[in-house]
Amino acid sequence: MNQVSINTDQQLYVIDCGEGYSCFGFANARDHANQIAAKLGRSDLAFTDGDYATLAGYKKYCDAVQAWGQSHLTCSTYFDPDTDTKVAKVLESCRTRGRKVRLVLGDTRSGEPWLEEHDVVGRIGCSGGTLKVPLLIEPGAHGGSAILCACILAIVDWESGDVLFRHASYREADLSISATANVERPWDVCRGDEIVAGFRDFGQAGAYVAFMRGATIEPRVWG
Repeated sequence: MNQVSINTDQQLYVIDCGEGYSCFGFANARDHANQIAAKLGRSDLAFTDGDYATLAGYKKYCDAVQAWGQSHLTCSTYFDPDTDTKVAKVLESCRTRGRKVRLVLGDTRSGEPWLEEHDVVGRIGCSGGTLKVPLLIEPGAHGGSAILCACILAIVDWESGDVLFRHASYREADLSISATANVERPWDVCRGDEIVAGFRDFGQAGAYVAFMRGATIEPRVWG
């Protein structure tokens, strides 16, 4: 195991990787270890009260990941512990069926979307490694980025526009379009008093607003 130190102030394990450092949160180590322990039926891998924020706790997390890799479940998709069970079910169904989807990411507590336009349209894939996490693979790409499954507010089928999942707290972005004095980009899209994007024509601004409210419109329409 790499040399690991503890940063109590930031609630992080700091891992020496030789040519740099990576960090891993105390809560993440606990939650992943506990999830793996529950799925494998291995209570010995679960955190005790004394494991949190300790090197023993980090080792327990590593032992849990190793146990997962040696189990039959290592071939299955691994989801973040905070992932809604319905999200996991829909993503796995989309992965096996090859469905292209549009993901809406945001704060699941407030229901406010982040207005992400990149890494939110594509098919669902799966990473390699011990914990095979779901990936969002954009059209024409051979790989993709890991999906923030715990931050999904909605999943929309790209072809039909059907909403496959909608978080109970999700609120579609409240956006408005206004004219400006900017000659190059005379149309602004605003959320409240905040300008979030500027466009050359009204149609592009409208397409952007529709996309940010969950419509399946190719981002290149306004790009």
